Amino acid sequence: MASKRGRRSIRYDAVEDGERKPRPPRAPMPPQVLLRLLRFEEAMLRLETQLRAFQRHGTHEVLVVHGKGQHSPGGRPVIAPAVREWCDRHGDVVLSWREAPRDWGGEGAIVVQLRI
Repeated sequence: MASKRGRRSIRYDAVEDGERKPRPPRAPMPPQVLLRLLRFEEAMLRLETQLRAFQRHGTHEVLVVHGKGQHSPGGRPVIAPAVREWCDRHGDVVLSWREAPRDWGGEGAIVVQLRI
């Protein structure tokens, strides 16, 4: 049986021979409001309280982590749609919002731009 010592895999050669593109620098993660695993009323109270506090302190962007709703009855999200609706209704606090990048939570979070 031949020894594997000294052999390199095709994958190794491809990485070594290929040109690696540097990853573009990602902006640092903004402060977070964590709502996962909270009951609906607690989550909505925390959302409003913390977003208004961040706004008072001059924070421009906040990551709101609401989860995907996998622990909700029937596996249907309850908090996520309510958070998005709250953001749409409170233009005095929220300038805009968008789904978070995948490495920040993807569909389980949103990035909120606060009105300063």
